[in-house]
Amino acid sequence: MAELSKKILTEMQFKNEVLKCEYCEERPCKDGCPAGCSPFDFIMASRLMEKQDFLRAAAIIMKNNPLGGICGFVCPDRHCMAKCSRRDFDGSVKIPEVQAYIIQKAKELGGIPEFLKPRSNGKKVAIVGSGPAGLSCAAFLAQKGFKVKIYEEKKKPGGALNLIPDFRLPRRVIEGDIEFVKTLGDIEIETGKKIDRAFELLEEYDAVVVAVGLWQPVLPGIKGEEKAITMVDYLSNPKKYKFTGKVAVIGGGATAVDCAVTAKKRGAKSVEMFALETLAEMPLTEKEKQELFENGIEVSGRTTVLSINVKKGKILNLKTAKVKLVGKKFSLKDI
Repeated sequence: MAELSKKILTEMQFKNEVLKCEYCEERPCKDGCPAGCSPFDFIMASRLMEKQDFLRAAAIIMKNNPLGGICGFVCPDRHCMAKCSRRDFDGSVKIPEVQAYIIQKAKELGGIPEFLKPRSNGKKVAIVGSGPAGLSCAAFLAQKGFKVKIYEEKKKPGGALNLIPDFRLPRRVIEGDIEFVKTLGDIEIETGKKIDRAFELLEEYDAVVVAVGLWQPVLPGIKGEEKAITMVDYLSNPKKYKFTGKVAVIGGGATAVDCAVTAKKRGAKSVEMFALETLAEMPLTEKEKQELFENGIEVSGRTTVLSINVKKGKILNLKTAKVKLVGKKFSLKDI
């Protein structure tokens, strides 16, 4: 619990953030939330910081977003925060961090309030995949009276959530949200069960939802790429790989940051990211950019990797080229 507390706001930081929230009549933050959750409502509900306030605020969050604890840690700032009316004044309210604090506080005060379990409608639905999409689908179907069974190929549920490093998303938060989802109705999760022919489940179920996600990496199609380690392989089991020298990461998104920071934390001498975007253009939150600085990650922007050069079975170096942005597309400069 102590380690988790280091990852969320302090009580005073939380208080300062909620006091920044204005009485916006149009609720722009809600319009910016893909889940339709209203930050204004849960912030105002928690403002007095009493036990009942935190429990009510947590219920507001989880009603609209059953993975509210997880989103509090990893939701990017381009949604609700981008719509905050304080953005161009003194900075947006740190809504995801406020959300994470509320959920954690509610758990400390007795747990997320229980939701009423609906009457069964007599129908059954199978869901293939227990990642964010599968879990969310199960939550909303169960609340409508469906009996839901989730089939998960891996040993534990969570899907791609389990690829996010613990320093960004504590495992306890994932487990907590999954347990909450299971309380919303008649939901069963079977792990270690691979479904190859999902349509055959229709013999037993009224409907089937396939939510397996994208586990096949999108490769750049360059010479020597077979020598590279894919994001899925690395983040699935970082302990399997021991990097002590220089590490190159191709990509400039949040997943690339996770790979870069993980490699550096696990002993790499240096880590350099190669991205088409400049640091300012990368689709990263301010917190993610700060992680790059704190961990000494080098960023080579406006750069594409043309090949991974190999000699005697080992990576020798990379061939790169600088690119320039023309309109909304990148083009190669002289190599």
